[in-house]
Amino acid sequence: MTLQEKLNRKEFLMKMGLGGAALFATLTSCSTSDTTVTPSSSGSFSIDLSTSTYSALLKIGGYVKINSVIIARISSGTDSSAYAAIARICPHEKQDRMIYDTSAGEFRCTDHNWYFKTSGKGDGNASTTGFSVALSGNMLTIS
Repeated sequence: MTLQEKLNRKEFLMKMGLGGAALFATLTSCSTSDTTVTPSSSGSFSIDLSTSTYSALLKIGGYVKINSVIIARISSGTDSSAYAAIARICPHEKQDRMIYDTSAGEFRCTDHNWYFKTSGKGDGNASTTGFSVALSGNMLTIS
């Protein structure tokens, strides 16, 4: 390819017909800026661990996604420390790709393998929101 044939990313996308908001979204979609994601819903909520809807939380490594939160069973304990909850949207590209990786003991975004501790702190500079977890009987409260 000669120097005259080379295009920068913006020129290429414009030649492909992208402009305005679509061009801006494409150019900024893979930003490396450090961010903290805060879930869109506010307030706390509770779930009943004895219902089949949340049966994944009965075993270590199991997780569920509720509202804007991912909740995981991180240990065999019988108190709230056996669970962790963080925002389920990865701060990298704002996608809902978070899982709990039992072997690492951390949450992980499956798109680009960004890892987040159970507190929400990222292994790099980016972090996401970590939530408090309280257990009372079968009721798990996230706030």
